[in-house]
Amino acid sequence: MFGQDGVVLPDGSMAITGYGQSQYGSSRELFIMKINQDGSSAWTKVYDYPDTKEAGYGITCLPDGGFAVCGRVHGTGISWGQAWILRTDAYGDTLWTREWGRISSNSTDYGKSILYENDMLCVLANGADDTLTTYGSHLLFYDLDGNYLYGSDYPNLYLYEPGDLCEASDGGVTFVTETLPVIWHTDQFGETLWWHNIPEPFGSGTNHEGFCIRRTMDSGFVFSGWGGETPEWDKRSSTELYNTENNHTYDTQDGWLARYDSDGELLWTFQNCTGTTNHFYSVVQLPEGGYIAGGTYAGSGGYLVRYAPETGIGHEESSPVVVMDVSPNPFSSSLSISFEVSEPDLVELSIYDLSGRLVENLISGSVSSGEHLSAWNPGGSVPAGCYIAKLITSGESRYVRCVYLK
Repeated sequence: MFGQDGVVLPDGSMAITGYGQSQYGSSRELFIMKINQDGSSAWTKVYDYPDTKEAGYGITCLPDGGFAVCGRVHGTGISWGQAWILRTDAYGDTLWTREWGRISSNSTDYGKSILYENDMLCVLANGADDTLTTYGSHLLFYDLDGNYLYGSDYPNLYLYEPGDLCEASDGGVTFVTETLPVIWHTDQFGETLWWHNIPEPFGSGTNHEGFCIRRTMDSGFVFSGWGGETPEWDKRSSTELYNTENNHTYDTQDGWLARYDSDGELLWTFQNCTGTTNHFYSVVQLPEGGYIAGGTYAGSGGYLVRYAPETGIGHEESSPVVVMDVSPNPFSSSLSISFEVSEPDLVELSIYDLSGRLVENLISGSVSSGEHLSAWNPGGSVPAGCYIAKLITSGESRYVRCVYLK
């Protein structure tokens, strides 16, 4: 079995999708696995059409506790198949499935990433059909009953395969392509607002791939993938230098990060130069600042790299001193959040879940110097679990973890 994507649920458990063989000699099958908080398996469900190959590539959780999965169905040795979208209940039992794309001997249609937003399912898919005729990346929109609403065609992304998808703070979506990575931002209907090629920090810009895009707590985005060249000052052995044709660059595949603000302006890009191949398949911003990237090292081993917060961004010597506290913690009905600033300032106080999704914005605007008090009263649709209260000022930020009990 091969895991392709996972989602952390509000209670700390997880759901994973991928593909494998449930028994020797069976065709390749899509699976969903539910993992308890302690790492034990709660259940595994297999979804299969006999004699063809199915796979799951993306999964998201829904308000009713169920799941939506995208992937591929009806694949053979020649045809990769069609895009497949499934919805299940909280126990993995199928509610409906939908197929998208053309049926042919060389179909290359699949759903790569899926999210729930604006009461719809948004799927980042590859391929073409009779209405979306450009081969490459598309956005497909479905309601929760499985009705296809509309799709968006992007001629500029002809043959650009999809990478990853995330929600944006303005209600739209942002995705990256895997092929020659591009960051692409749309409104909630899939209409393009802006897009940019993601520049490599070094190299020719023709040998790189993108795998992950995640929203940051300031409504920007962080990207991960790999780039194709490293500079001459990275650490290499004398043997490697001797065997390198060009002493200015060394052709390895290096973990690659890029950071954008909410308007699509590039803030920085970084390549993880190690002198050996390493890929960053995923990246996430940490609540206390900084990032952690995961992938592979030297083509085989698992790899985690933690990075410190950006320096010199929003930290002036005259920045006000901030004090923040929450009580009670854990809480069951209302969380009291107090903070104090030493001088008048612009602040933003918000609640996030552990995946970095904005749950509620409590304060956004100017406050006077001194102590301030706010309260978070979760609505009935907010599940129990761990959350993060984050305060951002003009000069620094503070966060506190809190636990909501029902």
